[in-house]
Amino acid sequence: MERVLITGVSGLLGSNLAFNLSDRFEIAGTYHSNPMRFNGYECFPMDLKRADETWSIIRRVKPQMVIHCAAQTGVDYCEEQPEEAFRVNVEGTESLAKAAAHAGSKFVYISTDSIFDGETGGYREDAKPRPVNVYAESKLLGERATQSYAEDHLIIRTNIYGWNVRPKLSLAEWILDGLENGRQVPAFWDIYFSPILVNDLAEVLAEMVAADLTGIYHVAAADRCTKFDFARMVCQTFEKDPELVWSASSEEVGLKALRPKDTSLDVTKVSKVLGKSMPTVSDGIRRFRLLKENGYVDRLRATLTQGEVN
Repeated sequence: MERVLITGVSGLLGSNLAFNLSDRFEIAGTYHSNPMRFNGYECFPMDLKRADETWSIIRRVKPQMVIHCAAQTGVDYCEEQPEEAFRVNVEGTESLAKAAAHAGSKFVYISTDSIFDGETGGYREDAKPRPVNVYAESKLLGERATQSYAEDHLIIRTNIYGWNVRPKLSLAEWILDGLENGRQVPAFWDIYFSPILVNDLAEVLAEMVAADLTGIYHVAAADRCTKFDFARMVCQTFEKDPELVWSASSEEVGLKALRPKDTSLDVTKVSKVLGKSMPTVSDGIRRFRLLKENGYVDRLRATLTQGEVN
């Protein structure tokens, strides 16, 4: 079985990828500040700001593929701490890509829809990136480091939600938590995106790897919606009070970092190559509910648990 190293295995993306891909690959994972146990597999502490740790983990694990999920993702935090953002998201990616290339490993870099300025939406892979904040700029430079140092690479631009293994909530979880506790849920009417359920992303990624795809691909929902629309769909799907969801403008809440207005992605390329349609936003939200009802969240958290690794 092919060995895969997933960085950031304690996060939303890394934990769900590890869980969903563990029947196809031998998984090893890394974490930074949130120690994890992954039943049956090895997890290692790794600081992306230390190249020596990065190289040491690659030498120890000897993966055939590295899926790089770890990143500094706090958009406002990155705006306030740009040096930290660039050290983790750019320099950390560069050292990991170099180590992976030296080991002969395929390098999969998980990027973001935020690299675009949001002026038009419906971005294809060949659209010119124009980041409007530090986080987006650092992720774009991470893409370029991947292209420069990892010959066998796959870059996936996306925007995800799903069930988290940690108390930190994804967007859909945050909305649902507010609705279930009777709180008002503000959601932006002026921000468009094409979010994909992390489980759907995991399945598409597995197919992409099986097809030995390289280069840049957009993996997202087949359609777009505003964040207000998204919150209303979560509300409707979980049969909660729609009066709790109210519309807000991103320009009125005093965010530290500028947000692009429409980062929706065109998924024609990946759909054509794989011969399948990407799920719609509503498809993903319905599956999000079914996963909880079918015990997925309990199984995920039983397999990937927080705590010091022995």
